[in-house]
Amino acid sequence: MDRIGGAIIDFTEASYDLEREDKDWLPEIVKRGLPVLDRGLGVAAVEYGRHPDGGDVEMLRVHVASGPSDFPARHLAALGAMPPEVLRDQARPGQATTMSASQGHHPEALGIYTKHVDYCADVLGITAVDSRGAGVAIVAPLREVTALSPQDQQRWEMLAAHLDAGHRLRRGLADENQDDPPPSDLPYGAEAIFDARSFRITDAVGQATQPAAAKKLREAAIAVDKARGPMRESDPERALKIWRALVRGRWSTVDWFDSDGRRFVLAIPNSPHVSDPRGLTDRERQVVAYAGMGQTNKMIGYRLGLSRSRVSLLLRSAMRKLGVRTRAQLVSKLGEFEFL
Repeated sequence: MDRIGGAIIDFTEASYDLEREDKDWLPEIVKRGLPVLDRGLGVAAVEYGRHPDGGDVEMLRVHVASGPSDFPARHLAALGAMPPEVLRDQARPGQATTMSASQGHHPEALGIYTKHVDYCADVLGITAVDSRGAGVAIVAPLREVTALSPQDQQRWEMLAAHLDAGHRLRRGLADENQDDPPPSDLPYGAEAIFDARSFRITDAVGQATQPAAAKKLREAAIAVDKARGPMRESDPERALKIWRALVRGRWSTVDWFDSDGRRFVLAIPNSPHVSDPRGLTDRERQVVAYAGMGQTNKMIGYRLGLSRSRVSLLLRSAMRKLGVRTRAQLVSKLGEFEFL
């Protein structure tokens, strides 16, 4: 088996593991993804919090999975030296890029990091952030300043999409446990449950009862099963492509085992939350938010489980409502209000 290729699916599987305790979730993702993450200089992951109205990023837990013996101390020193505004700018949802390619308004960030981790020249980073400002980041130092190839960029963006969806799902379920009762009496507040052997829906509520939605959910559950089967060894890149982060912009599919150990697939509501007072539909808000982050229509479709043509139509409709004609104008417009 190609361990580097197989680690792509290992990483994705771990992102949706709802049975693992919160403190172990991120370390397990990094552990299972090490063959593809580690470029020889180490891998670290950070859990952080941030008030949704702004404020400084607070480091909650730091996990170091590999690297030279002095890497943990150097990595912590680099984080400690970063100005608060730099950390806030880098703590954006669903990012997957190198630090040299994302310096933006803070070109000093890479220099600060390499000053402390002085055996690297660049850093690969993947982030996930929820609507309340809590997030995770995985970073891997690189030996050279690196411009990702289109294929590598797509791979990292796909992995970031799954990390983002898995993190949002866990945070959403934690919020439900603390506040309101779950939206259904199915496990984890799911809206549909499939028998993993036949992929027949055994129970459904809400929007999942609609025939078109049920058909899409079944197709998605079968695709994920294929991605996790022999395809993870024979063609892991293809497996990653067919495992969409969401189905129709609403559901994530995850495994669930009953008391007898029988496997089922749950479809759990997990829509990205986007605040917007301008009358866009839920799906338009989601598409616009990701477009504002620089995501291509292809990657927006991957994140939301929508066709590229559907994304294009939604984006065109939203831009018309917002009174803009180009993506550059859209990004400028989004600066007027809060999008996550």
